[in-house]
Amino acid sequence: MDVESGNFFEVDKLASDVIKLMPEVSSLEVVSRLKSKYPKAKIAKAFENLSGMQRQKILFSRRQKPSAALKRRITDITLNVVNACNLGCRYCWNKQGAYAESAKSKKMMQPEVAFRAVDLLLKESKGAHDLVVDFYGGEPLLNFQLLKDVIIYCRNIEKKRKVHFRFLLATNGTLLTKERAEFLIDNGLDIAVSLDGGKLIQDAQRPFPDGKGSYAVIMKNLKRLEPAYRRRIVGRATFTPLYPDIIKTFKFLRRLGFDRIEVCESEKAGYGLEAKNNFFFSGSQGLRQLKNLYDKLANFYTGEIVKGRLTYENTYFNRFFKQLSRLYHIQSIVGACSAGFSLMAVDMDGKIYPCTAFVGMPQFSIGTVAGGVSEARLKRFFSGKISSSASCQRCWARRICRGCGSCYNLNYFSNKNLGKPDPYYCELFRYKTQLMMGMIARIARKNTKRLDDVLIPEYYAARGNRRSG
Repeated sequence: MDVESGNFFEVDKLASDVIKLMPEVSSLEVVSRLKSKYPKAKIAKAFENLSGMQRQKILFSRRQKPSAALKRRITDITLNVVNACNLGCRYCWNKQGAYAESAKSKKMMQPEVAFRAVDLLLKESKGAHDLVVDFYGGEPLLNFQLLKDVIIYCRNIEKKRKVHFRFLLATNGTLLTKERAEFLIDNGLDIAVSLDGGKLIQDAQRPFPDGKGSYAVIMKNLKRLEPAYRRRIVGRATFTPLYPDIIKTFKFLRRLGFDRIEVCESEKAGYGLEAKNNFFFSGSQGLRQLKNLYDKLANFYTGEIVKGRLTYENTYFNRFFKQLSRLYHIQSIVGACSAGFSLMAVDMDGKIYPCTAFVGMPQFSIGTVAGGVSEARLKRFFSGKISSSASCQRCWARRICRGCGSCYNLNYFSNKNLGKPDPYYCELFRYKTQLMMGMIARIARKNTKRLDDVLIPEYYAARGNRRSG
């Protein structure tokens, strides 16, 4: 991998050895150092080819900095519509929607707050045509009427302005009745249902507060849906040390009729999590286990892509493929992450935060839906630049990461410092990047077109407008 440009290549051993000596030494010195291993003519030819790549600024070349035109523009808003949840998931990072507060009573976002948030999104989007409204909680379906109100409000705006809203909903599935699911899907919502596996694992990881399992309730709701509706729902599984067989979980969700599936690990950062909770991959042992699991997942995904069983339509909701797509298209990231740059979150009372992870923490509030975004507060938030840290400057993956390997909220929850990356997540990001390079190489050998069927330049690009080349 060329650290400065972010370009990466599959090369033979000779080219690899030459690259390690370039560009510090001359061609004659390269031949002198490698002549005991390779014929001189081949060394010279390899040096000539690689020098040509350098002249074309493909290798050993700093890519231009992001254009000044790429300025902050909010296109995604998360509405935290309720501070309560009817489940008591063992790895819940936000205290069932209470976040930093103590949720003594259920609190619902009111329509006027939600409408003002949408109006603010329109203002902060600065002319963008494609906007995203994400319903979050707690369990968002506890405030189902608000979801309906916001959808209608946004559709009316679409009739008056050249703008399109896309809606996302993350739900535990226990309140997703047939009528609700059909209404939401018919109105264009992308619904993700959290289901960690079969009865034993689901009930162990995602029970009701009284300890009763949630599996039977969710399955009852899903079975009432017509297959065409179920296929349009995302099956989302969180794997933990309690049950880490993610390939088996993936296949389980596919058998249930989900076309789109996302699997990701439980993250140890968050509000109120027990330090020794065994539902998280902690310490060096946990990191080793995660690397092994992602190694297996990368092999599995590669096989599925080559066979044509994973396309963009199956994967666009998936974090793993978002990172893989960014790598494939060598996309530089503006800033450290999308928090406050293209994304903002709004709590039940209308306070604005850079992202959902900071809800309930007054020091990270950046305004209100009534008063708008405070540029001064946002500037203070951005002052803790992750990518300018010493560890980032030494990292070979810095060009394609720019701090996203260890994002703002992970940094803060890990060490109370926004700008100090967490070595745990940095190492995991680097390892996953290496796996993804291998995936791209293996898939390209089999069928290059498969890569374009799965990986697109923009995560939220319209599905009908995929780039084919």
